[in-house]
Amino acid sequence: MSANALQKAVVAHLGSDPDVIAIIGAGRIFDRLISRAEPPYLVLGEMTTRDFSSGDEDASEHRFQIEAWSKQNGRKQAVELAAAVRAALHDAALSLEGAVLINLRHERTVSRRAPKTGLHLAQLRFRAVTEP
Repeated sequence: MSANALQKAVVAHLGSDPDVIAIIGAGRIFDRLISRAEPPYLVLGEMTTRDFSSGDEDASEHRFQIEAWSKQNGRKQAVELAAAVRAALHDAALSLEGAVLINLRHERTVSRRAPKTGLHLAQLRFRAVTEP
C-alpha cells in the first residue's frame, strides 16, 4: 500500500536530515506518542488516504500530520523543529517502494501548548499524491 511506503520514506528522510537531527537527535521519530520519551521528538500523526484516480491513471491522495513536541524553550523550539521538518519535506523527491510520489506539499502548521502535559506542540499537515 502506498500509504505505508510514503510513511517509511518520510521517516527515513527526516531521520537523515541534518537540520532535523540537530534539534531532536537520532532515533527520535515515533509512530505513536511515548509518554516516557523526553522531548524534543517527532510523532507521526493521523493519515487519511483516498482514491485520487483520474481517467486511466490510478492515484492516491494522502493527508498526514507530523507532530513536533518540545519542552525546552517552549513554543520556540517546537516551531523551529516544525520549520526544519517543513524544509525537509516540502516538495521533497522521495523514493517510495512500490509506488511513485507525484508531489508532497506542506499545507499548514498549527502550534499550541498541550494542556495536560504542559509540553509545546507544533502540528504540521502535508498532502501527497502517489501513483502505483
